[in-house]
Amino acid sequence: MDGSHIFLLAVTVMCFYCTGASVMLQIVCYPTYKLVGEEEFVPFHIAFGKRLLPAAVIPMMLTALGTFALIVARPESTPAWPAIVAALCTAVVLGTTLAFELPRHNQLDRDGKSDAVLAALIRDNLPRTIAWVIASLSLAYMTAVALDRLMI
Repeated sequence: MDGSHIFLLAVTVMCFYCTGASVMLQIVCYPTYKLVGEEEFVPFHIAFGKRLLPAAVIPMMLTALGTFALIVARPESTPAWPAIVAALCTAVVLGTTLAFELPRHNQLDRDGKSDAVLAALIRDNLPRTIAWVIASLSLAYMTAVALDRLMI
C-alpha cells in the first residue's frame, strides 16, 4: 500500500465522518434549536457555533480539499469518476454552505430566534447531507476497487 492508497483511505474515512456530522445536524441539532427559548437563543447559538468549528467545520473543509486532491492523487488502479463525483458533491456542500447556511447562521446570531430561518436552515441543509452521503458512497466504492486490486 503506497501513499496514494493511504490518502484515499484517509479521505474516505473523513468523508464518512462528515456524513455523520451532517446527518447529526440535520436530524438532531437543527431541529432542537426550536426548543431553546428566545432569550437564551443567541448565546446558545453562538456557543454552539464555536464548538461546531473544530468538530465539523474544519474537518469538512479539510475533507473537501482532500476530495479535490484525490482527482489527481488517487491510486492509479482506481477509476477517476468516483473522485470526480466526490469532489462535485463537496463543491455542492461548500456552495450551499456559503450561499445559504452561513448567512442564515449569521442572521440567527444577529437577530435571534426565527422559526422561518430555522425551517430554512433545516430544509437547505438537506442537499448538503445528501451530497455527503453520495460522496462517501463514491469513495467507499473507490476504496473497495483499490483494495481489490491490491489483493490481486
